[in-house]
Amino acid sequence: MPLRPLRRVRVIAGLTAATAVGALTLSSPAQAIVGDAVADGTYTFTAKLDIGEGEAKRSCTGSLVDAQWILTASSCFAAAGRPAYPIPTGAPALKTTATIGRADLTGTGGKVVQVTELVPRADRDLVMAKLAQPVTDIAPVLLSDSAPVAGESLRALGYGRTATSWVPDRLHAGSFSVGATGATTVAVTRDGGSICKGDAGGPALREQDGKVRLAAVHSASWQAGCFGSDETRGDAVETRTDDIVDWVTQVRGLPGESQVASGDFNGDGREDIAAFYDNGPSTEGGNRSSLFAFYSTGTGFAEPKRVWSSGGFTWGKSRLTAGDFTGDGKDDLAVLYDSGASDTGAVTSLYTFASTGTGFSSPKKTWTTPGGFTWSKSKVTSGDYNGDGKDDVAVFYDGGTSDTGQVSSLYTFTSTGTGFANPRKTWTTPGGFTWAAGQVTSGDYNKDGKDDIAVLYNGAKSADGKFVSSLYTFNSDGTTFDNPRKTWTSSGSFNWNATKLTSGDYSGDGRDDVAVLYNRGTTEAGVHQSALFTFASTGTDFAAPREAWASTGSFNWNASQPVSGDFDKDGKADVGVLYRTGTSEDGRRIDSLFTFTSTGTGINAPVKRWTGGVV
Repeated sequence: MPLRPLRRVRVIAGLTAATAVGALTLSSPAQAIVGDAVADGTYTFTAKLDIGEGEAKRSCTGSLVDAQWILTASSCFAAAGRPAYPIPTGAPALKTTATIGRADLTGTGGKVVQVTELVPRADRDLVMAKLAQPVTDIAPVLLSDSAPVAGESLRALGYGRTATSWVPDRLHAGSFSVGATGATTVAVTRDGGSICKGDAGGPALREQDGKVRLAAVHSASWQAGCFGSDETRGDAVETRTDDIVDWVTQVRGLPGESQVASGDFNGDGREDIAAFYDNGPSTEGGNRSSLFAFYSTGTGFAEPKRVWSSGGFTWGKSRLTAGDFTGDGKDDLAVLYDSGASDTGAVTSLYTFASTGTGFSSPKKTWTTPGGFTWSKSKVTSGDYNGDGKDDVAVFYDGGTSDTGQVSSLYTFTSTGTGFANPRKTWTTPGGFTWAAGQVTSGDYNKDGKDDIAVLYNGAKSADGKFVSSLYTFNSDGTTFDNPRKTWTSSGSFNWNATKLTSGDYSGDGRDDVAVLYNRGTTEAGVHQSALFTFASTGTDFAAPREAWASTGSFNWNASQPVSGDFDKDGKADVGVLYRTGTSEDGRRIDSLFTFTSTGTGINAPVKRWTGGVV
């Protein structure tokens, strides 16, 4: 039958569904014209979506297709008077909450998670909705890979109205017969059920190879038999999902947050940039991460090269740093990793990605503790602290509280060339140095051939309301670190919470300096303002920060991750920024790579060297 224009379902009552094993399951007898009430513990992949708050709240239904993604109708999120699709990409305009795995809404089972991002299709009434946290204990529904055919029966689920209830509290299901399949839609006719308000976005299921699969989602209906409707026509329109499996897979694998580090990874004398991306959970509940290298060409950077990916390495438990840990002239990458807990306490490990010159080897566990070293109390940095030609790893550690105040310590993991020695406490304070108030970086600030550690410290506010920040230096003597010496403190207002820290020899005098990317806020017109300050090393102290650059257009500090390196091989370190530019129409994260090139006496304005998305 030809597809007829139907009234768009504008849903105000939602649904939740469950994992099905084997045949499609309904409880009996039927509870209403719209279908049968679904038994607890079945179709748990179904989600009830509550969109907005108060009297304006509306509801829809969706399906969990990944631990962190729900597939539903974009019309659920369309603004009043606007088309059902396409809708804007990004955060939903209204607060949206998903209840997953709860057939009976009066119960407490399943999970309730907020929706943080929407990735819509432009060609049909369909959107992927990202959850704030992954749901790993409910199996996602599988997608069908072939189109529904005329005469086939589909089982539709939803939390919408029934024949007798305006806002039901239970998931229902009913049968529909396929009339015809179009390019993006499927026409269906009621055969024991009706699709009502609140059902939009819900799953239409078929059985394929002995498994329940998602064939389509509800888009529009005449709503025959629904509470408050006197319509007799039982037709409805479904949105096809069988032909967008690749798109769903792509969205599921979109890079999320990232961490950056810099180093000469291929040994050509030009420093490069590495980005470590969070690719979210897999359908099996594992965690996916990927590592990309931006190799410097001297005048810019080559397209990012994926040098490693994993299905079982959790980005959120990783802290990235870089250095030549093997002493072979090529910088490597290391991750300080949260390995959970044992009977003897928190377990932390150190993994090394050794550079091969063209990529990186798979991560090797080069150190672990049986317990008692807490990852969440660690801030990591790298440098050659003993001057032996191999970079080491240092951790600025939260030692808790003593009678004299907050205790902080420095631990050094000395490189052996093939691994790392057990961490050695190379400095500690009896109290009064607060770990949470420090940002840590490394460099050879006094030009003695051994890297030192600097901490930018939050001094809170002065009596006259000015923000106070200070710079402390821990000088290495080759085996330990001196007590920190305050090598600069602000005289005007310098807000530590508006700073991101990095180190490099920007003047080319052989002494590393410190740079701070600074957040100047947002104008009334929405222009993001940022600045770059450099603290030049004098060998014993740091000069007061000099504003080396201030944005004239919009440059978003919150979207910026700064690193330092001699990217053009001129003997002077430059500043690089991996910048989150936005999101493409198909939901891909778009990044840009900027470099602030040093002139020796100043820093040039940033130049965009690359922009694009990574997969």
